[in-house]
Amino acid sequence: MLWLTRPPYLRWAMVGLLVVVSLWIEIRPTSQVSHPFIVHDLARGEPVEGALEWRDIPEDVLEPVYGIGFADRDLPAGHPLLPGDTTDTPIEVPPGWWLLDVAVPADTTAGMTVQLVILPGLGDQPVAPIGGVVAGVRPSEYANEGLIGSVAFPPDQAATAAVAIAEDQVSVLIEAHPTRTTG
Repeated sequence: MLWLTRPPYLRWAMVGLLVVVSLWIEIRPTSQVSHPFIVHDLARGEPVEGALEWRDIPEDVLEPVYGIGFADRDLPAGHPLLPGDTTDTPIEVPPGWWLLDVAVPADTTAGMTVQLVILPGLGDQPVAPIGGVVAGVRPSEYANEGLIGSVAFPPDQAATAAVAIAEDQVSVLIEAHPTRTTG
């Protein structure tokens, strides 16, 4: 006598409410914010201010950026400007020097001089530190790895630095800024 029982009105109402709420979540309007995008290809060190187009995107998709400074790396046209794409100071790399990416300490900024200390292997002779200039700093792609610096090295020592960085046998020293003491 199943056909004589009462229909499940309460379950139908709950399913209908669930469908209505799901549709509202899918089609509700999202808030939009303006975000800068690169209009034409930019080379490392070029100012980004004149090469931007502001487009509306959904809120909370990209971190806000103000579109000032200089390109910290080559940026292709159509690329959304991200916080790690710019630096406040123009990059001054001596001509002929080579750029390598290496993990740097937290206080590193563009323009600092660094010493790349190559850690010798067991029984190897120590190698003299290699001096370089930080051309730009950006957050690592992995949150627990800190900062990555694009460091320029002289051409005669760039290959040695590249091998040591690839083998993860380096320690990076940055210049210290003396603190003022009042007395």
